[in-house]
Amino acid sequence: MKKKNCLIIVALILFTVVIAIIRVFTGIPKPTAGTLTLIVNNKETMVDPSKASKVEVSGTTVNSKGDKKEINTSGYALKDVITLSGAKDEDYTSVKVTASDEFSATLTKAEIDDGQRAFLIGESSDKGDVFFKLIVFGDSDSKRQVKNVARIELIK
Repeated sequence: MKKKNCLIIVALILFTVVIAIIRVFTGIPKPTAGTLTLIVNNKETMVDPSKASKVEVSGTTVNSKGDKKEINTSGYALKDVITLSGAKDEDYTSVKVTASDEFSATLTKAEIDDGQRAFLIGESSDKGDVFFKLIVFGDSDSKRQVKNVARIELIK
């Protein structure tokens, strides 16, 4: 019985090593601090939003209770971040922005093209890690504010 358990453990270790080697040599992008996964035509690329032009972000968001919150900071237009991936206008009609906890929000291409509605704001954690928050202006309920954005998927 012990020999069988040892063989199972060794097989699982070998399987893990093989998967790790495949991942290293297939060139799958690995996330680094301050980067997001951007999916264009089912292909994943890593994008650093801070490489986009920084813009002033100011406006008012409204929560489900009707409470208003003034935002006055700097960040990156979502359209500019998408452009960093090399995506073209015809590559998408909407965008799904997903947080690390899988909460997501969908925006239309028109909202993104507006240039004054959808922004990524860089924030730092207590440990100094950089993460991004999606801010969408013009909603009657701020349910499309996504904290700790992990990936952006372009939908055709």
